[in-house]
Amino acid sequence: MRRRRFLELVGTAAATSACAHDPPRGHATGPAPDPFRHGVASGDPLTDRVIVWTRVTVDDDRDVDVDWIVAQDESFAHPVQRGTFTTSAARDHTVKVDVPGLVPGSVYHYRFTALGIVSPTARTRTLPAANVSHVQIGVVSCSNYPRGHFNVYGALAERDDLDVIVHLGDYIYEYANEGYGDGTPLGRIAEPADRECTTLADYRARHACYKGDAQLRAVHARHPFIAIWDDHEIANNTWVAGAQNHQVEEGAFMVRRNAAVQAWHEWMPVREASDTSRINRSFRFGDVLDLVMLDTRLVGRDRQLGHEHLEVIGSPGRSLLGPEQERWLLDGLQASKAAGIAWRAIGQQVLMTQLRDANGLPANTDMWDGYPAARDRVLGFLDDKEIRDVVVLTGDIHSSWASVLHRDPFAGTPALAVELATPAVSSPVPFEPPDLPRLHATHAHVRWVDMLHQGYLSVRFDAKAAIATWHHTADVLTPHTNVAARKSFAIARGTADLRELPLEIINAT
Repeated sequence: MRRRRFLELVGTAAATSACAHDPPRGHATGPAPDPFRHGVASGDPLTDRVIVWTRVTVDDDRDVDVDWIVAQDESFAHPVQRGTFTTSAARDHTVKVDVPGLVPGSVYHYRFTALGIVSPTARTRTLPAANVSHVQIGVVSCSNYPRGHFNVYGALAERDDLDVIVHLGDYIYEYANEGYGDGTPLGRIAEPADRECTTLADYRARHACYKGDAQLRAVHARHPFIAIWDDHEIANNTWVAGAQNHQVEEGAFMVRRNAAVQAWHEWMPVREASDTSRINRSFRFGDVLDLVMLDTRLVGRDRQLGHEHLEVIGSPGRSLLGPEQERWLLDGLQASKAAGIAWRAIGQQVLMTQLRDANGLPANTDMWDGYPAARDRVLGFLDDKEIRDVVVLTGDIHSSWASVLHRDPFAGTPALAVELATPAVSSPVPFEPPDLPRLHATHAHVRWVDMLHQGYLSVRFDAKAAIATWHHTADVLTPHTNVAARKSFAIARGTADLRELPLEIINAT
């Protein structure tokens, strides 16, 4: 039955994709292209509203009126909200509606009509306000189109038990074909193929290419997303005023950054703030969970530095979040505790766990290890204010990690939170994985690592515990939706510890 639902959403060509952004101008022969070739999506649910999204494909720059409808029944016999949105070339013919007046904790169905054609029907849901027994989320990151099929998205589209999908960034990659994987053998060449994305047109075409993927369209049609960007939505190892993968001959970085940010907001089902460079926001799931989403890339990150600058790396003023976002995070964590919310989850991009190489140096200075004072301010706040039951959700690292967070794990300071890192959807596993026997021998706070598989993380929160389960796929080179539970840990309320669970218990539930 679950398999049948997936095929109904994406059709029999579940693994195929269409990478063209728009049809040729002025085409006059053959049937009109499907105006909804990039699917439909929803996101940023609140208790009374949700964003619904689509994109209309046309062969010119005309404005297009798009009707939208939301109902609690799939037949749309009893609509609860409807309207018309006029889209234009100025927004790349994308459509985004913040649908108000909805009921908390409810499933809704929605669709669009444009140019006489009706879109696929999709499902979304609002956040619960009260009487919440549990919250179940899926966590993903790092979907590289040429490196493999989006089997993880296909598997998530077959699940009925998720409240929301949390995407922690690297939804797209900016490289030219062969820049970070040649998609030719798999027939997955991302447009524009001959260059990396630097302009607004480039980033729009890249987003369009990704949303041509049938498995990505399926998961968007099944679950609302709560998404943030990482670096590859702009350029590798982005910081506030530049990026490792931005060169002088590519023009002004801020022009490129602004183009990437505009395209991301156009093509993602996210609620936009007046300052579109800011994506930090929070979501409350009744009295069970506060989900806080951060930006560790664009608004406050100081430039990454190498080991030759260890003194600067350790500077007290060094920032990853920026002072305004950091204060917002700390205030929100304290308010969540005061409100009696059971759990606080922090969705963010880069690994917070302290890692040391064989020489005792920070293993990767693009992560929180390159900003130790910023990390200590956050963890110190948890310690000083006795804020417990905090789970950090992390992407970026293309591997699975379960760790306990301390201010100084090498000195035996108390455990304060846990970190759960999701593997990549399709991006390659680390090219130079660490020496895992040495890692486990010297890093007792790292409880489990898998460097071999792509997949996703699911986390179930209730009043007593959080249960984290990693789901892995055997490969991304062939299209399928066989993604299996591989490892599971429980975090009991009031502790910052990880207790491994037998998988038969997880599979039975």
